[in-house]
Amino acid sequence: MLNFIISAVTNSLRVYLIYRFIILFFGRSEQKKGRVFCVGGIFFVLNLVLFWIFHTAWINVICNLLGIGGMVRLYTKSVKTNLFVTGVIYLINMSCDVVGTLPFIQYEDGRNFNQIYEVITELLILVCLLLAEKIITIHRNVEQIQNVFLIVVPLCSIAVIYYLVLSGTCEETGITVTSLGLLTINYFILFLYNQLLHFSVQKYETELLKQQVQIYMNQLNVILQGEEKMKALRHDLKHHLKELKLLAEQNQAKRISEYINQMEDFVRVPGEIVSSGNMEIDGVLNYMLQRAKEQLKTVKTNVILPEKITYSFDMTVLLGNLLENAIEAAEKTEERYLDVCVVWSKGVLKIQVDNSYVEGTILEEKCGKEERTFLTTKEEKQKHGIGLRNVKKIVESYNGSMEIQTKEGIFSIKLILYMPEG
Repeated sequence: MLNFIISAVTNSLRVYLIYRFIILFFGRSEQKKGRVFCVGGIFFVLNLVLFWIFHTAWINVICNLLGIGGMVRLYTKSVKTNLFVTGVIYLINMSCDVVGTLPFIQYEDGRNFNQIYEVITELLILVCLLLAEKIITIHRNVEQIQNVFLIVVPLCSIAVIYYLVLSGTCEETGITVTSLGLLTINYFILFLYNQLLHFSVQKYETELLKQQVQIYMNQLNVILQGEEKMKALRHDLKHHLKELKLLAEQNQAKRISEYINQMEDFVRVPGEIVSSGNMEIDGVLNYMLQRAKEQLKTVKTNVILPEKITYSFDMTVLLGNLLENAIEAAEKTEERYLDVCVVWSKGVLKIQVDNSYVEGTILEEKCGKEERTFLTTKEEKQKHGIGLRNVKKIVESYNGSMEIQTKEGIFSIKLILYMPEG
């Protein structure tokens, strides 16, 4: 009975780990969760029942391949892709099976053996999963909460089980119960790790949403102030025209120019630094640049954008992250300097943000022959640097390029994105 319980627990964990491997290939999909749960549940029941009835290798192989293939089928209709992903996942599972069982038993087809060795197999699969996640994380340059220490937990669990089995210092029942306990602990650690990642993502999205609300409120105030001033100007327009006509009749060109300048100053809204016509982009630029003018000495801007641009969300995230990082760095310097250039022309968007920074607060790390990464020296490193990574992801999604330079106390980031209008 204990063997059956261990088999049920290990099989359920294996189905979950297979699901995690599939996510590595295709990414998460909330819409597919229900169907994946159904297919995974059927796979678990059939695999468990067929194994305990027949104890035959070829039946087990066919069941696993069909089960994994069925789960993969929910994510891709390509037969070639399905076969490849299914083969890779099954190969990992089979290799862990061999490493986990063959050192202890002489396998015979049709013979039942102690399921304690399945615990070792599942822990090995878990280690492979965590390593694969780490490798893909590094490859994508997406820094999540470090899972290096998570790998140590299943490895230590495997070492404990190996010791208990090989040393013979513990009875079979004790080894079984200990292994089941270690497997449960590993499962819950993995669960808590996933919950922590989910919480971190939600927290970041909440902060981003709060900033978006502030941006829209700021831009709405700018629009309302502008409308009030235009109403006042229209109300007194006939008086202004009379005054201008009188000055024109007197050939007072200089005074006419001064009068028009006064009218421009009257209708100018203090918070409206940029007015491209695109509400979302103007909102984030006005909000961030207003902050910059309050905190910095020198703020230069050059913004040329079409009114109709269909990439407003990506642009607000990109500009918001760039300017927030730049303002934070610049306000710590004596120069407190910021220069922002955003120009769209013929389907190409060019962005350059230059800001003063304290040398030594940013560390440069080479990731390859040409690729460089810039790291913060702040104490809470996990909370910083997210903005630049989000910028890079958006740039890559538009097949663009990003160049970063540091020279004589100026941190400069240049972006080129291919964003056709409409």
